[in-house]
This record gives sequence, structure tokens and C-alpha cells, in this order.
Amino acid sequence: MSDLLHYYRGRVALHAILHGLGVTPGDEVVVQAYTCAAVVEPLLRLGARPVFTDIDPYTFGPDPQLIRSAVTKRTKAVVVQHTFGIPAPVHLIGAGVPVVEDCAHVVPGTLDTTGSVAAFYSYEWGKPVVAGVGGTAVVHDQVLAARMGTQYDWTTAPPWKGELMTGAEYLAYRMAARTGTLWRLRGLHRRLAGRGVVVGSYVPDPFLSPEYGWRMSRAVRRRLPSRVVGGRASLDRRRRVAAAYHLALTRAGLRHATASLPLRIPVVVADKDRVLREGAAAGVELGDWFATAVHPLDGPALAATGYRAGSCPHAEWAAAHVVTLPVRAATSPAEISRTVHLLAHLEKTRVAV
Repeated sequence: MSDLLHYYRGRVALHAILHGLGVTPGDEVVVQAYTCAAVVEPLLRLGARPVFTDIDPYTFGPDPQLIRSAVTKRTKAVVVQHTFGIPAPVHLIGAGVPVVEDCAHVVPGTLDTTGSVAAFYSYEWGKPVVAGVGGTAVVHDQVLAARMGTQYDWTTAPPWKGELMTGAEYLAYRMAARTGTLWRLRGLHRRLAGRGVVVGSYVPDPFLSPEYGWRMSRAVRRRLPSRVVGGRASLDRRRRVAAAYHLALTRAGLRHATASLPLRIPVVVADKDRVLREGAAAGVELGDWFATAVHPLDGPALAATGYRAGSCPHAEWAAAHVVTLPVRAATSPAEISRTVHLLAHLEKTRVAV
């Protein structure tokens, strides 16, 4: 029997799991590079040292052998990421320390996570289930569940201002999603988040943020069950979309990876900046994430996570050469054809530019 605990964000759920595992300053937690800053933020808040391992260059997910070699006597946990909905080989890790599964790219209930002590999910924009700002910890280890349950009693609901703000954001998301304009509004959302008008993906100072003491908002908790049911129901359609992308990309000679629980399809390109620029101009949705080894951080902010430039060459290469294609149940054959045609054209003409 697994326990479910609902938090304000996915990273807050990860923080609670690691805190329950007894992670304290000086401990190490193994994570893959080619990840999101939201995964690393809870570690730094706890004073733990992220130990970054390189990725498998074909799946863009964790390399079990590299994870095992990174484990030391100071390692308190390993975080395994199911990147883009490509299930990671958790059963091959065998690190001898608690494994936590990052399921932010996966619909709850579609992946067996019982081989780990816990898993966490996120429901923010860009995830396979969007219910608003929120995250869930699914805890399989009963000792850990008891510790987390005690800690959970001390959490509180977010303030009313946050409730109203996230509710308005969710309504705006649903409207933009229906009209097909969602991806075009990302830049505006980042600017508004920077001014505090909307709830952003990153907080200005994670070390002082009160969000780590909040549970999931009441509105998100109410809508979450129906959104999860919808996410599961749409999985077969998204798999068909992913299969159509796979066939078209293969015929075009474009290197990519496929996912059994598809959220995004990663495609390798020679000139990522040009492809993103030309895609935006043509009205074709392409994702840049992960744009750095710890997305979206670079320069001093990236160094502050403890990541050393050059330490994970496959991750850095992927950040410079991979764009991602959205996999939605409503994606049409015409959209697939148009997207792949543009990518193939840009790859064929890259030398002339």
C-alpha cells in the first residue's frame, strides 16, 4: 500500500521525500545532468551536494552504470528521471541506496514505481497532466511514509492570494490550450512571473521561499482526480501521435528517441538556435528544454549548483543539439507532417547558411 501526499509543487514533494530520508547538509544525492533546476533546488535547500552523472546519449535519460559508480558512503539517495516520458531502467540501477523516481514527465498511474522508495509528480504547465501549480509524492516505503506524514502535519494551505493567482492561471491555460496559442504565451508568462503578477516556475530565492511549507492548493486538489483520469484516457492517442512522429522522422533521416509514455519527442539537430528561430517564425512549436545541463541555468547560476563544465559531455551535447516536439492527443497528421518537413528542410540546408 502506498501513501499519497499532495504538495504545492513537484519540487516541494521531492524536498519532503529527501527530508524524510534524512538528507542533511554534507550528504550527497545523485542526479543526472540534462535536468531541470527544479530537481536540484530542493537538494541545495537541504544543504546536500548534487552529484551529477552523465546521460545515455540515445535515450537522454540516466545511465545506470554511471549512477552506480557515483554512489559513495556519503550518498543518501539517487533521483532517477523519466525524461520526456521515456521510462528509465530503474531495475538496473541497484545502487544500494534509496531510489526516488522523478515522474514529472509521466501521467500518474501509468508507470510502476514500486521498485523505488517513492516517486513524485508535477502538474504545472508543460506536464502531461495539468491541474495547476501542484505536486504529489507517492511513498512506497512505510517507514518513510510515517516520517513524511508527521512532517506533513506541519504544512499549511497556501495563502488566498496564491490560490486566486493559480486559479486565474489555470483558466488562462485552458483557454490558450483550446485556441492553440499556449506555446506562444511562454515568453509573456515568464515576464509576468518576473513581476510577481503570476506564479512562475522558479522562485526568486528558494532558500527563503515559504512554498516549501505549503501543501497543494484546495482548487488544484479538487480538479486533480479528473485531470489524471483524462491524462490516462488520452495516453493511447498520444502514443499514436508519437508513433506517427517516429515514422515520419525515421523516413526523414532525423535522429530521435521514442517514448512509451510520450510527453515530448527529442530530435537531434545540428544548429539548435537556428531551428528554434525558424520554427517560431513558421509557427511550428518546438521546445528548447533542456537548454543547459541544469535547465535553464548557465554561467554563475549553473556553477552555483555544483555542476562542473565538461563533467557530463553527453548532457552538454544534448543541451546544445536537441529540440523537443510536443505530443498531444489532438495533434493532427498535418501538424506532424509540417513539423517534420521543416526540420528535414533545415537540416538539409544547414551547410548553406
